[in-house]
Formats: sequence, C-alpha cells, structure tokens
Amino acid sequence: MLSALVEPERIAGVPEQALDYSTLHDASASFAGIARFEAYLAEPVLALRPDLVLIDPWQAPETSQRLRSFGVRVVALPEVRSWSDARSALEQVGREVGEVERARVLIESLERRVEHLRASAASRPHWRAVCYSNFGGAGSSAGSGTTIDEVQRLAGLENLIATSGVSGHVGLSFEELLNFDPDVILVSQPLRGPAGPAGDRGGASERILNAEATLQGLRAVRERRIVALPAWLFASGSHELVHAAEVLVVELDALAIRLAAGAR
Repeated sequence: MLSALVEPERIAGVPEQALDYSTLHDASASFAGIARFEAYLAEPVLALRPDLVLIDPWQAPETSQRLRSFGVRVVALPEVRSWSDARSALEQVGREVGEVERARVLIESLERRVEHLRASAASRPHWRAVCYSNFGGAGSSAGSGTTIDEVQRLAGLENLIATSGVSGHVGLSFEELLNFDPDVILVSQPLRGPAGPAGDRGGASERILNAEATLQGLRAVRERRIVALPAWLFASGSHELVHAAEVLVVELDALAIRLAAGAR
C-alpha cells in the first residue's frame, strides 16, 4: 500500500518477505534498491532511521514499544479481509503519509474495477471452488472473512468452505476435500525465493493434488481444473486483492474455453 502512494525515495525499508508477497516481487529498479530487513526487530528497523513504521496488527508489541521509546511513530493498520477493508486501509495510509488525494484517485480507480468484476461475474459459469494449500504435511483452506474468499467472490466463484459456514483459515483433510468435490481448486504458484523449512513454500499443493492416489476421483483433478495464482496474489492482504480477482477471471475464462472445446 505504501509503495502505491509514495515515491521510492520516501521508503526507508521493507521486510525481505515483500519480495515474495507484494507488488515488489517485480519491482522497478527504483524500488528494488530499497533497504530490506529480515524480521520485525527494533535494531534493524532503527538502523533505517524511519519517521513512520506501518505494521500489521499482530506484529510483536515489544518491538513497537521499543521503537516508540526512540521517538518513532508506529501505526498498526487493520487486518485486510475484504475490498472494503482495503479501501479503508488505503485511506488511512494516505492520511499518515500526506497523500490523501493520491489515495482517493487510486481508490476511485479500484472501485471501478471492482464494479466491473461484480457486473461481469454473472456471465461466467457458476463454479463451486475451494482454495487449497499443502506443503507436504496437512492441507488447509479458507472460508469467509479472508482475502482469498473475497478474491473468489469477486471472480464469481462460490467458495464452498465459506458457504458451509466456516470462517477464517482452517485445516482441510483429503476426506473433506473429497466430500466437497469442487468444480475448481485454487492454489498458489511457487515462490521465487529459495526453499525453506516448510518445503518450497509454494507450488507443492498442485503437485500433491495430482500425485495423491486418493484424490484422483476429484473432478478438479480429473479434468485439470486446478487454477494457480501467483503467490503474491494468492496471499494478498491489501488492495491488490482486486488485481488477484482480475487475474483469476482470466484463468477461469481460459479454463471455460478449454472445457468447452473438449466437450465438442
């Protein structure tokens, strides 16, 4: 959100994870030169000499307290779970950095894109979907009150986890996945970064779906209805969820064309 509202020279530093999970994954040369830090700890953040630190609500309070003790303004943004949340967060960031007008223009542009998504959703097939993550251990999915649910709804998909009455991020066993038997399964593409303790941190989900013998009866597996979003969009926690829905629509339209061609 900050990189959408201010010039690169106004950003003192960003978390290393931003290279995988934000628009900075494909940053221009000007943004690519911004300093990075590995974790939200006072010392590396103070070394960047910031005037303002924007954080998620669940960041370590002891770090925030230490930064404030050194006179740094620390602002916790609310969790983004929907387009409405993202719009409010953009407005807040705009006020914090003195870019209210720039935020207003961006929000108006995004509002038009959201309205287009909602208006066009009825023209696409009514597909029942499940998002799925599995890094070689237990599988998980997401119901209502999550950004990936908002992405699915904006793209015209029915999120089966949400319509079953589940909210938030939840575990999803093979048996539960078989019971849902969704028309489409949404997964994340691999991250660009190196492998970590949790495996390749992306990409494994689709491989597991295609390799697991007990899942071969799933319609989405059998008919290759697995749609992979870039990791930074699949896990979006900002206004980029609108972009994620637009990318998903393109993938769903391509899938519908392929399925129609195969039926002829």
